[in-house]
Amino acid sequence: MQSIIFLFHAHWMYLAILVVSLFGLGIADWRYGLVIFDSKKRPAKTSPRLLAFISTLVVMLTLFLLWDICGIILGIFRTNPQYTLGLNLITPNLPIEEVLFLTLLVYVTLIVYKLAPSVPLKGVSK
Repeated sequence: MQSIIFLFHAHWMYLAILVVSLFGLGIADWRYGLVIFDSKKRPAKTSPRLLAFISTLVVMLTLFLLWDICGIILGIFRTNPQYTLGLNLITPNLPIEEVLFLTLLVYVTLIVYKLAPSVPLKGVSK
């Protein structure tokens, strides 16, 4: 019981939400073969999908982290330490949770990009 209460502590809540969200996206991806997983529901070690995902993730994380660092240096972005673990990258205003958030952002964007062509648009002729 104490371990469940521990998760509801403010420092762990944001991290828990991010991990659960990433896990949920992974399950949906596995179930429907959207981004990483193929129709056989397994990523091959040299799968083109997996390599494309990793490449996209690295490039976008680099760009977003550079953007965050510029915003921190200019005083635009700040972090409330009450809601983070206190494990920071480079500056005190760049918590480790930011990397998970940006990973979630990239993963969701790739899933939406994959699903967008399959959504029919009413009133639009081809």
